[in-house]
Amino acid sequence: MKRSLLIVVSASLLSSIFYSCSKSNSFIHCTNWVGDYAFYEAPVPTATGINKIMEWELSVSQQRDTCWGMLEITGLTNYMKILTTLSGDSSKVDVVYYKYLDGTTHFNPGDILFSLSRDDSSKILTNWNRLQPMLAEFPDVEGSCFKRLKNRKANDL
Repeated sequence: MKRSLLIVVSASLLSSIFYSCSKSNSFIHCTNWVGDYAFYEAPVPTATGINKIMEWELSVSQQRDTCWGMLEITGLTNYMKILTTLSGDSSKVDVVYYKYLDGTTHFNPGDILFSLSRDDSSKILTNWNRLQPMLAEFPDVEGSCFKRLKNRKANDL
């Protein structure tokens, strides 16, 4: 009896240690951010009459204890596809560079690209960091940029 009690106590202690040492202790809050987001920069006219455009798409999913983001930035002559992780809680997350998938980037793993937060009205605010809007000459540091397009299931990627 004492031996089985010792095994149960040891197992629960080990599981709590592994939980507290997960990659992101905020993964439970990630479910609030799972979904697809988009940001469309204001078009900028060029001398040729073709407007410069820049479209940002962020797809957030959760797998096990990690919240992943696939960030694609597409413009007239630009393209970037970046795998990110998200770290934070239900009201604010940092979108963190994990690895480059396509295009050109100059980031290091762990760089915070930008942060997303929700105010009381559930409006999403973007706080720019290593990555900023590309068409504006002097972009604002913070603004209401990304809009949520749809929710997704936690295990979709």
